[in-house]
Formats: sequence, structure tokens, C-alpha cells
Amino acid sequence: MKRICISIVSAVVLGVFLAAYFIPTELHATYTPDHSVYENDPVTEEEFNVYTTSRLGRVKEVTDYSIDTEFIEEDGEIQVTTEDAKMSAEVNLDVIPVVSSDIVYNTVCYEDRMGQYTPDVSEIIYYGDGSMETVPENQLNVSYEKNDQTDTIKITAAGTNDIYQEEFPLITVDSITTKDKVSTEKALTSDKLDLIIHYSDGTSVKAKKKQITSKKIRHPKEGTNKLTCYYNGESFKVKVKAFEPKPTVTFDGYGTFELEYSDYYDVGVSRLNSFDGVTYFDDHRETFYSQNSLPGTGLWIPGRHVADDGTIRDGEGFICAAADSSFKDRYDVVLTSLGPAKIYDTGCPYGTIDIYVDW
Repeated sequence: MKRICISIVSAVVLGVFLAAYFIPTELHATYTPDHSVYENDPVTEEEFNVYTTSRLGRVKEVTDYSIDTEFIEEDGEIQVTTEDAKMSAEVNLDVIPVVSSDIVYNTVCYEDRMGQYTPDVSEIIYYGDGSMETVPENQLNVSYEKNDQTDTIKITAAGTNDIYQEEFPLITVDSITTKDKVSTEKALTSDKLDLIIHYSDGTSVKAKKKQITSKKIRHPKEGTNKLTCYYNGESFKVKVKAFEPKPTVTFDGYGTFELEYSDYYDVGVSRLNSFDGVTYFDDHRETFYSQNSLPGTGLWIPGRHVADDGTIRDGEGFICAAADSSFKDRYDVVLTSLGPAKIYDTGCPYGTIDIYVDW
């Protein structure tokens, strides 16, 4: 009997010991970030070290727990609770408080951008340690209300500690312009143009593709056309200059050239010049003769004039030249090192193109 009693007592003592060692009696929690803690900082469960202890000092990590706040509050108190809510612990942090805050409106308000872009609004928070933080606009709740009678916009921004309101003048669209020139041979619409939007504050911005629509001018006239464009619920008359396309001439191996009344032709070869006096190009020899010594009063050259490079040209832009009649017929078109030419004269050796100039 005595042995039985001793065994029972031993079992009880062992049970009490095991219970005191394994059964947790207290929950502990610490906030782990190694930086200063500021009021309104976000809090996540991953930033806590949570564990239990038993009467005999056994420590066990706790992974299933919850916290009672998402942001650090001024008092620094955070309640940590086990998942079964049987145990809880309080964490007391040394919090740097918010002293004041303000909203900064670095913005101008364009009537055509409301609803497309949030104005450049930010919140500045000042803390007790003298530091400050800028909260960007995408973390603020910003709304705007347009007043058509006063052409103003009221911006409401919900900040960290307060709701701010400010009224700004509304910048309107004054006009739409383009520097593009179009051909009279093609229909005119806004999607073919690079358009510039001009505002009442003197600023301007390039319009995005398909941002502006328009009517169609099927047959633009040479000169200035007024294209009706639609933007942001309003219509605008956009002045667009149209031109008659220049005639072209094509040469095998050299491509197509637009006929220039006076501008320089770039054939991509060494050009005839007054210093050398002669060059060879393609299937012919080139020389020049000057109207300063041979006025050519008997030549019939419609629209005769001196071009920028000193060549004599007709009204279409062809350089005037001479050739033996057995080599080239009168009015034949030929490519020279100076550009497209037309034969108006004779009197030079076979195989030679003599170019009429003002050198």
C-alpha cells in the first residue's frame, strides 16, 4: 500500500511539473523594426516577434496571432491576441507624433484634363522630431468640383489629419493650331495632323492621336483651309494650309525627283561646277555656258528664271540645257549632275549636255 501511495504522489508531482513546463501561461510580443516609429506608420503582423512562456520558463514562438490596428497610433499601444483569443499581450511603443500637416497644391487646373489627371496635390506631415514626410497624390483621396459660372475648380483633398479645400482658376482652351501643310489631292481630317492645344494661361501642349476629331474636307483648296475640329465638347476652327503637289520625274537607277522651282537638287554625285568646267555623268559629258556671255534671247523658255544654284530653269523647275540634235531631241528630259534638265538648245558636240547657267 505504501508503495502504491508513493507512485501516485510521484505521478502527480510529475504531472504538475510537466504542466508547469509545457502549458503556456503568458503571451509576449515585441515590435521588431530597427528604426524610429512614427505616428500613422503602417503596421503588419510580420513585424512582430510573438512568443509564450510557461511557469517553468519554456519559450515557444507563436505564428498564429492578430493585431488590433493597421497604423501606429499616437499612444503607441498595440494589442496582440492569439488566434484562439485565449491570450493577449500589449505592446507599448515610443511613437514620434504628428505635430501638424498641410496640403500643397503644385498645380494649375486645365478644363480639358479634369477627370483624366489628378492635380499635383501632396500632403506634408511634420513630426515631433523635426522631420517631415511627403504623402504623394496617389495615396490621397482627391476630388474636384467645377464651377462654370466663375470658371474655377474646387479641389478637396482628404489628408492624414484633416480635409483641405482650395479653389483655383480654371484654365480654358483658347485655340487649336497646326504647322502641318497638306496636299490638295487628299481629303483633310484631324487625324492626319499634328495639332497643338493652346490655353488661356499662354501654355500649349501637343494633342494626342485621336484626342481631337473633325469634319472632313474632301477637296482642300490651295492656300488656307478652316477645318472644324471637336475637342472636350467644343468646336474649334483650325487653319490648315494646303498646297498643289509638285510634279515629279523619274529616272532609272536614280529614283523620282520633285521638280523644284528654285531649290537645289541632290542627285548624289559629284556636281558640275564653274571651277572644273566639265564632268562626266551617266551616259554623257557635261559642260556649261553662261547667259552672261550668251543671253539666249532667241530661246523660247517658258517661265525662265535663275535658280538658287545659278542654273537657268523653266517655270516647271527643269534646268535648261543644250545637246546635239542627233544625241537628244529638243524638249527631251535628261538627268544631269545638277538635277533634271530639259533640252532647249543645240550647238554642242555629240554626247555632251551643255547646261545653261548664270555663273
